[in-house]
Amino acid sequence: MRLENDVKHGGWYDMIYGGLDLAMMPALIEEANKKYPLMNLKFSATPEDVPILIKNAIDNKIQSSRLIVNLGDDLIHFAVIDHQTINNRMSLILFEPTAFKHMKPAVLAMRVKDILEESQFPNCHFSIAEMDIQRSASECGIFSLAIAKKLYCEADKLERLHRSNINGVLCKSDTFFVSYEQLDKYLPVTFYKHTQSVTRLNEYVQSNPKAKQEIINKKGEVIFERFGRNSAVIDNKNVSCSPHKKRIYEYKSLIR
Repeated sequence: MRLENDVKHGGWYDMIYGGLDLAMMPALIEEANKKYPLMNLKFSATPEDVPILIKNAIDNKIQSSRLIVNLGDDLIHFAVIDHQTINNRMSLILFEPTAFKHMKPAVLAMRVKDILEESQFPNCHFSIAEMDIQRSASECGIFSLAIAKKLYCEADKLERLHRSNINGVLCKSDTFFVSYEQLDKYLPVTFYKHTQSVTRLNEYVQSNPKAKQEIINKKGEVIFERFGRNSAVIDNKNVSCSPHKKRIYEYKSLIR
């Protein structure tokens, strides 16, 4: 299989898989919803479709849902939005797997922000959060899918995050996004399983010292053990190929 050969030979790091992930995303989301029937994960092909999907959730009295959104207009970049309604107030947080110093993530987030402001949902509080856990060229779709699943599975641990968003203390009015340093203080270590940089993992653990010894998977591994097992040397740096292995696993799940 080509995808597996890309791991073996190291070609995965610079390979562009965006078109393939875009074509597969509806099926991947359908499969995710089969596994987690209450996850309420949807796909928005463009930012302009986001309000329609949010309104559908509101109309159906859904209190918790997730939404993977693509940049659209013949451009490909994915991020994921988490929706929680607490005491009739709606919290929406966009999670960006890479960093806003890059053009596509910034454009996607701005377009989502603009269209939500135009929609004027009542009691709606929207924030944009940078995770900065992606380093390879084309894994944003797989990261977004993995993050969406964690947002569902760890939902009970995210109430403080959403309450901070609703109360206006998560993202200050004079800033565009929540920095990864701020976000690290809210998220469990399981959100960082696919982090591709050991430097970035060290930054997270500095904010969450107990996370260093926390078991994160069925293999009984801690976060740095898992990173080491998935590590590959690219341009003289250790980089985790975990997201690409995740792609292979997710694709294979469609034919099991």
